[in-house]
Amino acid sequence: MQTIIVIVQLLPALIAAIKAIEEAIPGAGQGEAKLAAVRGIIEAVDASYKNLWPQLQPIIGVLVGLFNKTGAFKAAAGS
Repeated sequence: MQTIIVIVQLLPALIAAIKAIEEAIPGAGQGEAKLAAVRGIIEAVDASYKNLWPQLQPIIGVLVGLFNKTGAFKAAAGS
């Protein structure tokens, strides 16, 4: 249960990091590099989150899929 709480608390920061990276490097075809950047940022901020990566990676995938499906990345890039 503690892991769920920590991950839910991380969601706003994850979303901000994902959107910032997408804004800096827009477009398709760079997903692996962008994912690696999110992971590097998380681990640089707090190395203990490295243990959560197996749970965080699919959550990031869900968020990116949602942003792609809803056009959130295109809207952010056009702002």
